[in-house]
Amino acid sequence: MSPALFSPLRVGTKVARNRLFVPPMCQYTLENRDGVANYETAQHYGALARGGWGAIIVEATAVAPAGRITPWDLGLWNERQAQALEPIVADIKAHGALAGIQLSHAGRKAATYRWNQGSGTIPTDQGGWQPLAPSELALAGHARPQALSESEIEQIIAAFAKAAKVASEIGFDIIQIHGAHGYLLHEFRSALSNQRSDAWGGSQGARNRMSEKTVQAVHEALAGSDSVLSLRLSATDWLEGGLELSDTVSLTRQLPQVDWFDISSGGLAPAPIPVGPGYQVGFAQAVKSALAGTAVSASAAGSAPVVSAVGLITNPASAEQILVTNQADIVEVGRPALANPRLPLSWAKELGVKLDYMPPQYARGF
Repeated sequence: MSPALFSPLRVGTKVARNRLFVPPMCQYTLENRDGVANYETAQHYGALARGGWGAIIVEATAVAPAGRITPWDLGLWNERQAQALEPIVADIKAHGALAGIQLSHAGRKAATYRWNQGSGTIPTDQGGWQPLAPSELALAGHARPQALSESEIEQIIAAFAKAAKVASEIGFDIIQIHGAHGYLLHEFRSALSNQRSDAWGGSQGARNRMSEKTVQAVHEALAGSDSVLSLRLSATDWLEGGLELSDTVSLTRQLPQVDWFDISSGGLAPAPIPVGPGYQVGFAQAVKSALAGTAVSASAAGSAPVVSAVGLITNPASAEQILVTNQADIVEVGRPALANPRLPLSWAKELGVKLDYMPPQYARGF
């Protein structure tokens, strides 16, 4: 019997040729600081496109200038940015993978340095800007953010919807909303970063509102398209008083518009995370179990949403076990994909699978 890892999977209206996905991973390579994909971007995703993946999700792409994590991030708030992404989408799809993009707003973690160039917030006189957040609660070592007004919150939700519509129009199969890793939507969800007392805070239900409203707005923006709607969530903050797995499970049950839940964890603030092989898989399994048999959007033809696991999944045996034991539907492989963009071809060889999409030019290498 063929390994589950290399069996097709329906995700909303789309079918991925296998269950190995590349998660979004920031590259910070835009030297012009204009959010416009460049040669380096095209080379990076072009290499992955030829690797035999089921889907490739383009890195966190800001829906507004102030939503960038760093000045070197991708953006999708103007026409030049959309035009630069279009051939990258086409390249990914031409080689058989589904093409996805993660739409993001960095919140209080915006305007930071990249790699080893510094830490914390870049001063405004050096190219930084004022970070925005639910509350004026600074992340350690970062500038104090400005609390968003209700009208500004609505503007950001509209920016997500607009970017989603454009992404779908230029060909992306999957539109993912970034609600994890301490960025804006995650900041709204956690009591450790949201101390509002209006309709956007004060209870877990109110703190979830930003995620719910953003999902609804993006869902409406995608009406009439066949794009898949995905949401990445941090299952827990790993911190006392912060989000717990039960909070995340409860939220997923309130979002029938979502076709794919991408379950990660942490990122809100430094935390004692017990990192080890597959350390986040149990979170995906809990969400998958809770959602089994639930009704979802009409685009998914009445099936339950799919759920992915990510985090230190580094060999094909472990990935296969996650799938056959029904802990998740998708395995995302990040850092190993950077080391080997053609990892699925290697893992298929290791598992004894003959792929009809193995590029003949590369066959001798495996």
